[in-house]
Amino acid sequence: MKTRLIILLPALLLAAACTTLTGNYSYIPVGPQNLSVQVTDYKNIPIYINRSDITRPWSGIGLMRVQNLPNNQTVLAGQIESLKKKGAQKGADALIINQYFDDDNPGNPYPITLAAYLVKYLDNVSAEDKAKIEAFSKQAAIANARQ
Repeated sequence: MKTRLIILLPALLLAAACTTLTGNYSYIPVGPQNLSVQVTDYKNIPIYINRSDITRPWSGIGLMRVQNLPNNQTVLAGQIESLKKKGAQKGADALIINQYFDDDNPGNPYPITLAAYLVKYLDNVSAEDKAKIEAFSKQAAIANARQ
C-alpha cells in the first residue's frame, strides 16, 4: 500500500503542476458574436504583433487572455497555438498577440499574460455578416455618444 502511495504521489503532483501551467483563460466579446463561423484550420491563422501589419480590411470580434503563465518560451508557444485554435472556433481569421508581465506582483512565479485580439477579415465575409458588423458598429457609436 505504501509503495502505491509513493508512486501515486509524484504523479498527482505532476498533474497538479501541469494544470497550473495552462493558465487562466478569459474571453471578452468586442464585436458581433453571431457571425457565421467558417471552419478555419487554426494552424494557418497568421499572428500579428502590430495592427498596422494587417493589410486587409478587418474588424475585431473578441479578446482572449490567458494569465498566470511561466516565463518559458515553450509554454508560451504552446499557449499561442491554443489561442489560435480557440480563436478559429470563434471565427477569427488572424490574431494580434501581446504579452504582458505582472509588474504589480514581482514575487508571482507565473508573471506572463498573453492577450490575443481576434481579427475577422471583412473582404471574405457574407453580406449578412457585413450587415451584422455594421449594425454592431452603429450600436457601439451610439452607446459611446451617450457616455
